[in-house]
Amino acid sequence: MHGLACLVPVLLLAACDPPPPTATLREVPAKFVGRWDRTLEECRTGGPLSVRVTASEVMFPDSRIAVTGVAPDGANAARVDGHFASEVAEWDGSVRLELADGGKELNVVNGTPVSPRMKCP
Repeated sequence: MHGLACLVPVLLLAACDPPPPTATLREVPAKFVGRWDRTLEECRTGGPLSVRVTASEVMFPDSRIAVTGVAPDGANAARVDGHFASEVAEWDGSVRLELADGGKELNVVNGTPVSPRMKCP
């Protein structure tokens, strides 16, 4: 019984988290669209952290997301929901896109360390 009493505060805190934003768009907003990479050189050659965003897909060197919905989160961020596909697996999930430096940088938040990418010319 003592162990259950310890879980009550944790469960109450979890219940206080606001729900994630609702996906209200079917396409990625234009301000996120483009090629993004760490350096100008990698923009030309395609670096290991390259990201290409279109209205309907987010593409990484090793996987892609077919967009099923987008939840705007303020003026400079959005959660992109979709179907992920790589050479080894497929799954449904989401990734967060965040613009910084006046829209010149893109941060992709997906559970790995964030590495800012610049918009390629």
